[in-house]
Amino acid sequence: MIHAINGISSSKIINMNIDPEIHKTDDAIKLKESCQQFESILWSKLLKDMKKSAMAISGADKERLYKHMEDLSLEMATDDLVEGSGGAGLWKMLYDSMIGKVAADKEAQERREADEEAAKLFDVRA
Repeated sequence: MIHAINGISSSKIINMNIDPEIHKTDDAIKLKESCQQFESILWSKLLKDMKKSAMAISGADKERLYKHMEDLSLEMATDDLVEGSGGAGLWKMLYDSMIGKVAADKEAQERREADEEAAKLFDVRA
């Protein structure tokens, strides 16, 4: 069974034995946003380069007055594509490949905190 947590498929969560609650942490949310931004930038760059190549081949690249506005509209369109429809899914693959590190870091932090609490209890009894 696959569930969605914050718009993220949990099929990888089950396979990687990651607590689904990890996706609600600030670090996981920041990771998700960063992965989405990366995909958006990648698509924007790709589309701009494709357009530039097409214009160069056709000879229509001379003195385009609104070049910067066209580039901005491409960037906005790719941002909307990735955020609205999930893009091509590259951000999801990146997220899934890195969320294990976030989970491991959280688990290590929890262990350190538990060890500190145990040390405090031991010090009190001594």
